[in-house]
Amino acid sequence: MKFELLQPRSLQEALEMKKNYGDKARVLAGGTDLLVLLKDQKLTAEAVMSLAGVRDLNFIRYEDGRGATLGALATHGGVAASPIIQQKFPDLAEACSQVGAVQIQNLGTVGGNLCNASPAADVAPPFLLMDAVLTLASTRGERRVSIHDFFQGPRRTVLQADEILKEIFVPEVPGRRGATYLKLGRRKAMEIAIVGIGVAIHLNGSDQVVSECRIAMGSVAPTPVRARRGEEILRNQEVRDELIEEVAVVAAEEASPISDVRASREYRLDMIRVLCRRAARVALARARGNKEEGL
Repeated sequence: MKFELLQPRSLQEALEMKKNYGDKARVLAGGTDLLVLLKDQKLTAEAVMSLAGVRDLNFIRYEDGRGATLGALATHGGVAASPIIQQKFPDLAEACSQVGAVQIQNLGTVGGNLCNASPAADVAPPFLLMDAVLTLASTRGERRVSIHDFFQGPRRTVLQADEILKEIFVPEVPGRRGATYLKLGRRKAMEIAIVGIGVAIHLNGSDQVVSECRIAMGSVAPTPVRARRGEEILRNQEVRDELIEEVAVVAAEEASPISDVRASREYRLDMIRVLCRRAARVALARARGNKEEGL
């Protein structure tokens, strides 16, 4: 594994290097995914550009009434520990707290997790729930891309050869929002999701009527996906157990999981139903402001 190491000290310098090297240079944020792929020869690189010196990309900013902006180098540990993220976007905090173990969370970044474009990326479902907007930068300028348009397939995104992910914006949602992210792995740490489910429920009046429902799934298709038919079942409806069960069934029907070394297709489909049911109940309890969140 031999490559040229590039060490820019500013975003502008990094963009110049990416322009010159293009696809020949892999971008290294935390390195928790890239270095493993290079070592296992699943990726090749003539050059690796470390962003460790571009400190301006490691931040979490919140603007009341507008939302939060996360620098691409914000670490999972930093996001999970952020009081404002915990309060306003608990599903994102939960997702970041379940990435690998503490060591991985202290190195790995939200931007790297997205750009790696794994179908099992833990931060992808919460960002899908929240209609996150990604800012992609190059020497040509910046462009903004919806998270829904970012993933093109396993390890493929819309990032062009000369672009770097700069930041992620998460809009604040008015009204009462409850959300959660639940992950199933073969053990409790250092595990890739067998299934990851995020559910957000919005209440704008009665505790019984759902004004908005969103469901996002990871490790169940070539890219992280929304279960839009399942969402429609609860939208503008009074919550009943049978409706939640129907949502879980339909969400599984919208998935297209595979069988691999971690789980069979059939097991994943069963677990989508189980996790979706549990996540919907937790999200509803949080939207109602309940302190006790029974699964």
